[in-house]
Amino acid sequence: MSAATLEEGPLQGPSFFLSRTVLRALALEHRGAYGTARPHPHVVIDGFLGERLAAGLAGVFPGADDAHWKRRDHVEQAARLGQLQRKAFEGVHGALRHLLSEFSGMSFIDFLETLTGVQGLIPDPHFRGAGLHLTLRGGHLALHADFNRDRFRALSRRLTVLYYLNPGWESAWGGDLELWNADLSRCEARIAPVLDRLVVMAHGDNHWHGHPAALECPEGRGRAAVAAYFYTAEASPDAPEAHSALWAPARS
Repeated sequence: MSAATLEEGPLQGPSFFLSRTVLRALALEHRGAYGTARPHPHVVIDGFLGERLAAGLAGVFPGADDAHWKRRDHVEQAARLGQLQRKAFEGVHGALRHLLSEFSGMSFIDFLETLTGVQGLIPDPHFRGAGLHLTLRGGHLALHADFNRDRFRALSRRLTVLYYLNPGWESAWGGDLELWNADLSRCEARIAPVLDRLVVMAHGDNHWHGHPAALECPEGRGRAAVAAYFYTAEASPDAPEAHSALWAPARS
């Protein structure tokens, strides 16, 4: 069963919403595998939204010339397009913007907390470093561990979510997400970026991952991903003691 339900909207036709009930069942089904996965906690869930909805989202994912992408061409990463959040995803199809909103919503947060056991998760509505990513032929992303803090909000990074939108992706094209062990001696998991695949993985300073080999997809194709990062707040010794609402005395 897919995690999304379709509903008819009065303005723009069918809309989709993540089902809290289905997501909870998915979380309970996969949380054991998440905690024991190697080389670090992660889980791969196929058929997350259902083929019909996923194919529709893939069909409106912007190509290289269809959006105000920022291109990265460095030793660590090449032919990688992103940073659409700089313009608030202007020009991006509403269905993709809605998916980003759903990833920040209550149902998905509850799903992540049940799946991982991490409570108090906080999404990033600014999608700094996240949002939509497109890697072109010849592109790569070297092995790395992700940044650990949201410096603007003084939050600690806890989880990364990746959702792939690549119909008909062939293994010969490469692009597998590689998860390497802490001492970088071996790759312990490879995850192909196929359509409608959701990946949730824990953050850690030795959680090495990437897709380091150059993509060999045809010209005009790319490796499309939707990314979202999640954080928690740290307790402050200076924080006031929590209390419920303070009611003013009744006035006579």
